[in-house]
Amino acid sequence: MKRLQTTASRGSSNGGFTLIELLVVLAVISLLLAILLPSLGRVRSRAKLVRCSSNLRSLATAWSAYLNDHHGCFYQRPNANVNYGGWRGLKNEKGWWPRPLNPWVGLADANGVTEQTATVFHCPAGCGGIPDSYFLEKVYRAHGTSYQTNNFLIGPDNCKPYSDRTRELDLAIATRLPHLNVVRVANHSRLVLIGDYGWVNQWDPAPFLYPEWKTRAEWHGATDRHSVAFLDGHTAFVEIHKGAYVTSEYCVLPFQDLYHLATQVQASTE
Repeated sequence: MKRLQTTASRGSSNGGFTLIELLVVLAVISLLLAILLPSLGRVRSRAKLVRCSSNLRSLATAWSAYLNDHHGCFYQRPNANVNYGGWRGLKNEKGWWPRPLNPWVGLADANGVTEQTATVFHCPAGCGGIPDSYFLEKVYRAHGTSYQTNNFLIGPDNCKPYSDRTRELDLAIATRLPHLNVVRVANHSRLVLIGDYGWVNQWDPAPFLYPEWKTRAEWHGATDRHSVAFLDGHTAFVEIHKGAYVTSEYCVLPFQDLYHLATQVQASTE
């Protein structure tokens, strides 16, 4: 009996942690969290970029199918750069815009698609960056899509001069845009077709009125870089240069015979 009591007493005295031991454990856990949390954040950001690239690849494939079924002709209507596909969006709640790409991704037109079903048009990292009253709203909720097309391919069928500096080039583009056909387009592997909403505002030769437009539209945590899909269907995460029509990584201009004018405009802005 005496031996049993001694054992029980010894177990009771050693059964808990001292305050110092608890503090050491908490310090170790805090250190591990400090090390792991940034890594987990980078993993989540990377996963969102991968999902975004997958969406853009699907949309580029859908545009290719659309072109095949429309004899190579691009879709060109006012505001087509954001109203080409997806759900109705908050900005269009009082009106209706056709969403011509929807059938090629297995969706109905805007009236039959909801925010929850048009997920191929949704960048999981997307947030604000819209230069108007919807500035603080997520692009997907405002426009019905997170992605903006190249205006020189899918958008208005004209090009208004940005400034005297770009006037000659803009007018030359405007004469070529109506009824644009894919057979007239050069450099399919470098020509941006569609990308994160902010890529167009970043490229636009016109200056930013508010720097917040730019920073809020850099969804993947890298300055000036955006996820885009090219006309040949591949995707990339590229640095978009302000007012640069043609670079070694990408181009926005579909008309190779105008590259010389574009080069002159770019040189005048550097």
